[in-house]
Amino acid sequence: MAISLRRSPPRGHSELRSATNIEDAVMSYVRNMWYAAAWSDEVPPGVLFHRTYLEEPVLIYRRGDGVAAAISNRCPHRFAPLHMGKLIGDNVECPYHGLVFNSQGACVGNPHGSGVTPKAATARPYPLVERHNVLWIWMGDPAIANPELIVDFGFMTDTENWSTIYGYIHLKANYELVIDNLTDLSHAPFVHEGLLESRDVCKGKFKLSRDGDHAKTVNWCPGIAPPPFFEMLKGTQEFKDESGLVDHWQDMTYDPPGCMNTLYGITRRGRPREEGMATLNPNLVTPETSKSTHYFWAGSRNFSLNDSVVNEQFRRGYDYAFQFQDRPILEGVQANMGDASLNDLEPVLLINDGCSVHARRVMERRRKEEALERTHGK
Repeated sequence: MAISLRRSPPRGHSELRSATNIEDAVMSYVRNMWYAAAWSDEVPPGVLFHRTYLEEPVLIYRRGDGVAAAISNRCPHRFAPLHMGKLIGDNVECPYHGLVFNSQGACVGNPHGSGVTPKAATARPYPLVERHNVLWIWMGDPAIANPELIVDFGFMTDTENWSTIYGYIHLKANYELVIDNLTDLSHAPFVHEGLLESRDVCKGKFKLSRDGDHAKTVNWCPGIAPPPFFEMLKGTQEFKDESGLVDHWQDMTYDPPGCMNTLYGITRRGRPREEGMATLNPNLVTPETSKSTHYFWAGSRNFSLNDSVVNEQFRRGYDYAFQFQDRPILEGVQANMGDASLNDLEPVLLINDGCSVHARRVMERRRKEEALERTHGK
């Protein structure tokens, strides 16, 4: 039987169903949230870096003091891409007619006529915060952009306790399809067969908990064969019992708009987690368009710290999993769905879909809330 993800609208809100502007907004994006824009080292000094977020072209660059800034990548005159221009000190010169913009998007130079800068000539600025090796961008109302809302990934820069690698992938799939993938780890034994998990994890003790918009899943798998990935990285002999089995766990947390963190680990049967080996795996998902996504992945481990050989094994394993296993599935799903939404196709749900459904409902609610604010005022 097909189960819809839709919830019945509350009584007294029938006007929402018929308000075209609200429905249109629901199909758009949640803008008043922090999205991952780039890894810090993707934006070195002297470079005009550009990417599209939520269908808006954005230019990111560093000022002379090293602080990164984000403004629209469209010149307000004839909409030329500013990243094709020149970085002059802390300012950007448009490649088309030479207007100059500062890091707040204000026009501060006009080479034509008397040199008066048009007041309307502004490249929209975006709040940008650099934290834990990530540049975070706020695509909505700058007046309410609170950096304290950024999810804490401090362990990624805790070099005393964790070694971290990271990467970026561009996917031709809707961002919520990517979140579905990352919040439902039951795909791992099939999509990543022989690399990340065995099918033993399908019989684990699965639990979902929610706290407001935040959600956490735990899959506890006692007495199973060690995951192949741990065998590849370090070997697991010290954790196996006489039957070659270990206790294994998969913990995953979700925070909107697209921040997932997965804790994989093994330990000797019946022993505390702290005695085992583990990896923390942040996954940050940002919409580019309705059918394309920026996917930032990282892997942190508490063993073989600063071992360059293990770093390379880790990187190759992750790159293969994401590029050659997840990517074809997700892009194939998007191709099969075409322009239809998940709700339109009425998907059948399985027990492990709980967190994916939670994430979609959170984002649907936030889209509706923002649509109401735009329509009726704050």
